[in-house]
Amino acid sequence: MLVAGLVALAACSGESGPTETSAPPPPATSAVTTTQPSVTSVAETIPSESTTTSTTVPIPDSAVMQLSFQFAADARWSDGTKISVADVACTVQAMRSTPGSTESEAYVSVIDVRAGRAEDVVEVYFDRVVAGYRAMFDRLFQASAVDDCSDVSVLWEDEPPSPIAPLKVEVWNSAQMILGVTEEAEELGFKRLVFVPIGDIDLEVDVLRSGEVDLIVPELSVGVAEGLDDPNLRFELQSSGRHEDLYLNDTSGGAFADPAFRDAFWRSVDRDRLIVDVYDLIRPGIEAWDCGPVTDPEWCDGVAPFAGSFDPGGAAQALTEAGWTFDADGHWQDASGEPHQIRWLVDGGHGRQAQLVESLVPLMSDFGFDLAVEECSGDCVFRDRLAAGDWDLVVYAEEGLADIGLFARRYSCSQRSSSDQPGWNVSGFCDAESDALLGRASSTRVAGEQSEYVRGVLGRLARTRHVLPLVRIPSAIAWRPDKLGPESVLTDIRAAALWDIDDLLALEDLDGDGQIVIGVEHWPSCENPLLVCGGVGWYRRNVGSVVVPGIWSTDDGRTLTHTSLVRQEPFVTLLRS
Repeated sequence: MLVAGLVALAACSGESGPTETSAPPPPATSAVTTTQPSVTSVAETIPSESTTTSTTVPIPDSAVMQLSFQFAADARWSDGTKISVADVACTVQAMRSTPGSTESEAYVSVIDVRAGRAEDVVEVYFDRVVAGYRAMFDRLFQASAVDDCSDVSVLWEDEPPSPIAPLKVEVWNSAQMILGVTEEAEELGFKRLVFVPIGDIDLEVDVLRSGEVDLIVPELSVGVAEGLDDPNLRFELQSSGRHEDLYLNDTSGGAFADPAFRDAFWRSVDRDRLIVDVYDLIRPGIEAWDCGPVTDPEWCDGVAPFAGSFDPGGAAQALTEAGWTFDADGHWQDASGEPHQIRWLVDGGHGRQAQLVESLVPLMSDFGFDLAVEECSGDCVFRDRLAAGDWDLVVYAEEGLADIGLFARRYSCSQRSSSDQPGWNVSGFCDAESDALLGRASSTRVAGEQSEYVRGVLGRLARTRHVLPLVRIPSAIAWRPDKLGPESVLTDIRAAALWDIDDLLALEDLDGDGQIVIGVEHWPSCENPLLVCGGVGWYRRNVGSVVVPGIWSTDDGRTLTHTSLVRQEPFVTLLRS
């Protein structure tokens, strides 16, 4: 199960997207209903990415698109009840109505949720084309366990969630999560799955070596890579869709609110030097990534809006012509003599970030930019400071999952996060032209058109100097081969760098203690999967993906596919043009 937010490598060269723009259609406000099937009208199914056939379906008067999927026969909650259309309807209501929800925009176009004609089939109707439907239903709520589906803000405060069978939650707190196997389940290779937080990322390898945990999926740094070079451990790298990017916040009223200063800093970042100082030490051969904060080859083929970004001479000349001068310390000050110190928000427990600081701070000082590093870790970065926009500069990695719904909510103005309203767009980017392009990309089912619009947004991200993509980084997995197997399953987890419930259920406890202990880096302080702590979903690569079922997953960390919760790939029917 997966949301987010996070493709094969493709060479990119410059090509801009379309210039014609229009605003996205207004959202629907009608209530969501749950009904039984009828046979009152006929719709012709229009082929999409999935193979579909003409079907007889109940069509609401205002319906434009239908999403249909069929739950697997064994798709059950931990208490044994079948996952059903009622759970889907409850989820829609919760997502769009719960105060503080960061998901409401994605679900406002849903006008009806109905049981299909065949057993376990669910049909969801929309009042417009929603190209980003794969960003929806990545989490489902058990309707029978929810008092009020319109407000699940206090869900799980008094009791743990209900995962899908054959797992049940035995312990759910800030120290650990323990999942046991239900009595009715077929025999598995373990009795318990235990997830524990590792507060200091630099200690991950030591904890694995000591045998306190059986498995980690670490963020790579020089120290981690060196520490895992141990004959008693298995450690593998995998090319994936993950990318690491540098963001400049122009909305906080800080240093980068001045467009000339932001442009000069952006053009003074030497990505090739960062590769030598940081990334080559992790995996030789990594190159600067010029497409943007995405890695989908359909979006990136022939596109490189960030190529040739390094131009410190031109940056200095532009500032000088605008009246900027150097202060006594050799740092830029504006025409009024006001210094522009840059607050760099850094995760203090992240080894790779420390290496970036060692390289970038002196490099940028040589070009006249004063970087003040402000350290905090975990929730401080991603829930408090980042989500609230309390920063000037930040560097972080994301999965490069190719889905317009995930991409749109990362960069649309309506999803921009703040201290008052957390949202998925924690980078602070807001651009009217990009919003129009995202609206058009989200409402077309033509892949070529969608790619053009996305490329247009990438061009805007480059021209506004809001983001500078650094590199594509590999994913990694490390485990104790004397404690955990089989290797084939662990390879699948490594390939995606994400938890998948089917892979986890296929793991085997080899040391006979009956449990598999998994160390995770960022533990959720926000234990409600709807209120996602400023848009950084803890269920994305973490414990929530195991206990909150959804219909989407990934096999390779690049493309989305369906989970075993449904029998086959969900398909889309366009009811009206």
